[in-house]
Amino acid sequence: MLTIGLVGCTPRSLIDKEGEASGVPTWCAPLPTAGRGTSTPYVVFRGQPVYLRGFNLAWLDFARDFGSGIDEAKLRKALADVRAVDGNSLRWWIHVDGSMTPEWGVVDGERRVIGPGGSLIADLRRALDIAAEYEVYLIPSLWSFDMLYDNDYRKPPNEDNYRLLANDRVLQSYLDVVLTPLVDALNDHPQLFAWELFNEPENMIEPWFPQQQAFYGGPIPTLERLQRVQGLMAATIHETALAKGQKALVTTGTKSLGKYSSDVSGGTNLYRDDRLIAAADGNPHAVLDFYEPHYYNNEGCHGAWSPFHHPASHWGLDKPIVIGEFYANETLDVLGEPIAADQLCRRLVENGYAGGWSWQWNEYRENLLQCEQVAGVRQSDK
Repeated sequence: MLTIGLVGCTPRSLIDKEGEASGVPTWCAPLPTAGRGTSTPYVVFRGQPVYLRGFNLAWLDFARDFGSGIDEAKLRKALADVRAVDGNSLRWWIHVDGSMTPEWGVVDGERRVIGPGGSLIADLRRALDIAAEYEVYLIPSLWSFDMLYDNDYRKPPNEDNYRLLANDRVLQSYLDVVLTPLVDALNDHPQLFAWELFNEPENMIEPWFPQQQAFYGGPIPTLERLQRVQGLMAATIHETALAKGQKALVTTGTKSLGKYSSDVSGGTNLYRDDRLIAAADGNPHAVLDFYEPHYYNNEGCHGAWSPFHHPASHWGLDKPIVIGEFYANETLDVLGEPIAADQLCRRLVENGYAGGWSWQWNEYRENLLQCEQVAGVRQSDK
């Protein structure tokens, strides 16, 4: 395994529209040679160690999969693909940008969340029931940074979404009438593996974000607010489950392992227990159960943040690490050690991670199936 010393990189915030560097790199200062992490190569689910193998379904119809019935035929095809390569899990986006769910209305003169939205809970239950037929776990990802992107077709409630991030009263309405009922109804379903809070929430605080054409044009949340929102969401999920004598697993889909999930690689672990607990007013349930960072090489510091080139112990973390997104359609050529696309899933196994979901079924089906086939079957998959 390669030892990393001084590595230069260009963060996404310094990449222009054509993908060229347009500034002076500020990340990836001199790095330590390694951390002393103790993360396990599995996640414990209902007392059993599970290595999460599968891929991103992500969406069937962007931001419109839940709330008015699900596309059962397409879901079954994706689940059949997971089983065909001995996988066990699918990651699926739920609210995304809020176009379909949750439901908003006026309460005491203020717009707040007033319900899950349409048939959201029934839809997710049906999806879980179908997943049970294939013995595949689902990991619902609740929100995405897309919540602050406008769209003329879907017309997401961007201003309301911002207020959910910025205003405790509005956030509490979501926790009370959406998240609590959702967890109360579905957490004990045998195919509900974990609740993912957000897909790449940190995008919303990076300098490039408001420069995007799709940006809605209003204010953006602070880093502190993003931590607080996720801490309070995690606490709500854990406490709702505990009230029923259950255990819930919670994670979040951070955009970068090195930048936002580790303190030993040039970045900061925003999701360390003490930091999320502090952001949630000291609530001890405001924690993640495993880390779920993503890896794309434009956020990889030319390999310095690559999970494919570093063991899980490198990052100095004490919880399992599942790589929630990565491309499996092209060779990853960094650090003088190119890894073929179909070897990437297996490399995560060899490096001691707790799983990985390649991106994504709608776009790269053949590539991700090949990647999982090569990875082989671990005993803890069962």
